[in-house]
Amino acid sequence: MKPITRARLLLWVALAAGAAQAAPPHAPNVVLVTLDGVRIEEIFGGLDAAVLQSQLQAATGPDAELPYQRYRADTAQARRERLMPFFWGTLMREHGWVAGNPALGSRVQLGNGLRFSYPGYAEMLTGRARDATVTSNDAYQSPHVTVLEFVREQLRLPRAKVAAFGSWDRFEQIPEHTPGSITVNAGFMPFHDTDPGIARLNAIQADARTWREERFDAFTAAFALRYLERERPRLLYVALGDTDEWAHARRYDDMLDGIALADRFLRSLWSWLQAQPEYRDNTLLIVTTDHGRGRTPADWTEHSSDVEGAQDIWLALAGQGQSARGELRDAPTLRQGQVAATIAAAFGLDFSRLEPEAEAPIRVTAARP
Repeated sequence: MKPITRARLLLWVALAAGAAQAAPPHAPNVVLVTLDGVRIEEIFGGLDAAVLQSQLQAATGPDAELPYQRYRADTAQARRERLMPFFWGTLMREHGWVAGNPALGSRVQLGNGLRFSYPGYAEMLTGRARDATVTSNDAYQSPHVTVLEFVREQLRLPRAKVAAFGSWDRFEQIPEHTPGSITVNAGFMPFHDTDPGIARLNAIQADARTWREERFDAFTAAFALRYLERERPRLLYVALGDTDEWAHARRYDDMLDGIALADRFLRSLWSWLQAQPEYRDNTLLIVTTDHGRGRTPADWTEHSSDVEGAQDIWLALAGQGQSARGELRDAPTLRQGQVAATIAAAFGLDFSRLEPEAEAPIRVTAARP
């Protein structure tokens, strides 16, 4: 037997310390992706013929219909698959399920009565409606501790292992109650990286402005994917926003393109996760939205407490622990506030320890619908 030298002892101590900081080989991971203000009509039916007709009536010129040709099809199922080929063709068919199609007896609804963005994200990240404390879209720090902070504190993770990337500059405040609790990159914040391509994107993002408070999702998606590759976070939140901006501008063609871009991001994200041993078959992906919108050509751009339809949203889960596939049918109504406890539960944590009145985790996937 070799003698235990001081050098060998120090090596063992160093290795033990490194093992304590690293995630276990099969430690769970969660990725949350939100598509701002995307209606159930487009998710489950693709191109909305009534909205399209209203857009064409208001348009001028012989080429007004051209941007919509790639999304046209004879049935709702075909149209949604043209709009989101990865989501419907791979993610929901092979890896997960989606709720919120009322035609199939499935609903996902807001708990908050305000039906706009900050209240929706607050409900999603803190476990319940916050109508008394989150009442506007103004720039203010989250009044409540979020599930992102809760997971990091409970698991004693380094700050880099929990991150939020958002297109809207309000995501500088929404994901955390205590500034600096997690890694945040949002709006036009710089994202510094040694990769030359990312560095170029970082340099031009502020000049590629269309909206005052929001950068294009292409920047957010690229930065988030690079961060995922570089830092290997255990919990990552990516908040995309093109869809809401284009809807408010009544640009239905651009809004559809925003959904299609989000689908391509999901494909790149999922492909990367499945190619990594520490993420493959060990990651829960949650995809949802912050609010719905009006149901008609007259109000499809709007969402507020008095807009019917804005309370109805959709929610998809894929990956770890999800045995159901495709659309849920005749299922219990789900609530937006359940997202927080569902994220915590994926890590084996009880979110009610932080928020006793939080909605319960989602547990509806024991069997295929």
